[in-house]
Amino acid sequence: MQLKKITPHIYYSEPEEKTDRPVLGYIVGDKRAVMVDAGNSKAHYLAYLKLLEENKLPLPEVCVITHWHWDHTFGIHALQQESLAHIKTNQKLREMSLWEWTDTAMNERLQQGIEISFADTCMREEYVNVNDIRVIPATTEIQDYTELGCGGITCQCIHLPSAHSDDSIVVYIPEEKVVFIGDIYGDDLYHGGKRDLEKTQKLHDELKKLDFETAVPGHSEPLPKERLLGFLGQFIK
Repeated sequence: MQLKKITPHIYYSEPEEKTDRPVLGYIVGDKRAVMVDAGNSKAHYLAYLKLLEENKLPLPEVCVITHWHWDHTFGIHALQQESLAHIKTNQKLREMSLWEWTDTAMNERLQQGIEISFADTCMREEYVNVNDIRVIPATTEIQDYTELGCGGITCQCIHLPSAHSDDSIVVYIPEEKVVFIGDIYGDDLYHGGKRDLEKTQKLHDELKKLDFETAVPGHSEPLPKERLLGFLGQFIK
């Protein structure tokens, strides 16, 4: 896992496929820094902090969650800072916080279709003991939009339509022309990999309006705006 620089103010940690660790973003201004997504475990979060320390970067004061899926949220309980998420994200996290994390309970959720096999497999790779899983909601909720000033740059947290997950938030930094998009452009893995074409059209249109040059996805390298819009465009008329 390495920390990569996009601009002097924007960094991201590399994703890891084996345990489905997503990209964790880092935005730093003159006054404060912001983290994007909390990671899939305490270990993931601590590895991120180590990267910041090695690069002599200040700790983020707030962590913005892009959506509720486990790989982006199971590190929330370990955060040393405030966390911010969409209201629907917290609704799901509160539900999951009541779940039992045992081999039996996880198998039952698989059989009932509550959980998907890919997530279950990756959880078991990330956690030596699944009893260590702890789920809590974010400390702050938003509905459609909020802005975080960092000093010289701003983080616009915007709720956008998504076929992947209805609670999806992007973090747009207009001064840097960069947007962290999480998994917003993906299929709906919890409903058989289906894709809502109407939501995809709306997402395409909203992203087209944003003045950015680089998008940072949750599980791959950054890509230019044209490539992201081209990907979404293949599903729409």
